[in-house]
Amino acid sequence: MDDDELVERLRSIANRVDRVPAWVRLAAQAALSTRRMDEELAELVHDSWESPQLVRSDEDAHVLAFETGEVSVDVQAEAGGLRALVGGASGEVVVETPVGEVRVGIGADGWVVVPELPHPTVRLRLTREDGRAVVTPWFTA
Repeated sequence: MDDDELVERLRSIANRVDRVPAWVRLAAQAALSTRRMDEELAELVHDSWESPQLVRSDEDAHVLAFETGEVSVDVQAEAGGLRALVGGASGEVVVETPVGEVRVGIGADGWVVVPELPHPTVRLRLTREDGRAVVTPWFTA
């Protein structure tokens, strides 16, 4: 048995006995997806999970707001989907998740609706009106 065969056999045994947890694979994929350095990162300016509630509500919505330059994105995530009001961008919003992406056109009124997300961990990628790419940080919908 040569070294390559030994390494492959050890890899096979380790894969059966001590598999890499799914959350580690997802975290690694998310970390590697930050390689596009020419994109502008939108700043999180509001997160309802980190702010005290001023009004009582029965809604379980996660409300977030992102801004950068002329672009603003107000997100309301609930029941496995999300709605977003986009300003200063055009075309489509790419909703990225660790398991895939969903492309949704920005409506004439600025609204984007994604009724069902493939995974609760998401980030949004959109294009400013001057053509530059903007991306939000990863967040939980």
